[in-house]
Amino acid sequence: MSWQYRLGSILIRFFFGVFLGFKWRGTENVPEKGGIIIAPNHRSNYDPPLIGSTVKQRAIYYFGKKSLFVNKIFGWFLGRFNVFPADTEKKNDIGSIRFSLKLLKEGKALMIFPEGTRSKTGEFLPAHPGVGYLALKAGVPVIPVIIKGTHESMKEHFLRRKPLYVIFGKPIFPPKIPITHKNAQEFSDKILDKIKEMDKWKF
Repeated sequence: MSWQYRLGSILIRFFFGVFLGFKWRGTENVPEKGGIIIAPNHRSNYDPPLIGSTVKQRAIYYFGKKSLFVNKIFGWFLGRFNVFPADTEKKNDIGSIRFSLKLLKEGKALMIFPEGTRSKTGEFLPAHPGVGYLALKAGVPVIPVIIKGTHESMKEHFLRRKPLYVIFGKPIFPPKIPITHKNAQEFSDKILDKIKEMDKWKF
């Protein structure tokens, strides 16, 4: 964990906690070592740093749009926060998949959204097979995460009208089954179903 990553996490927790009432729980469900996938729902562009800032025991790796890395200086800056480029315009970015598997096999924590993209309405989108495939292929557990409130106006959180929080669930271990598109999709569906269940939990 670079000092920039650690400092950034502290500043994010401070700003969102003090000014917007941000809370979190369940981070003890994230193991300190070993490859894992952090799988949250996705409702805003600041979901990744907000969720990542709450996990103090280890660094988390993320993927960002390839276009963000056109500027080499900004790309270097993102790299210090464990953000790596992905071609989001491709249906199957083989390079990103290979790099994801490499990170997981090296024992890193990788954040991937089961829905594949951001929901602008706050409603859940269908699960994509990506998370299921990576978990089955790498043989790593998945930590389901529910994030509430990030699609709403910051003003609502500042005035404490709307809650803003993150809850980490217990690990879901992949079954030892053949790695097929059907099985990957079904495991992704199982993960998203758990996140939907957690959406009903109260902080």
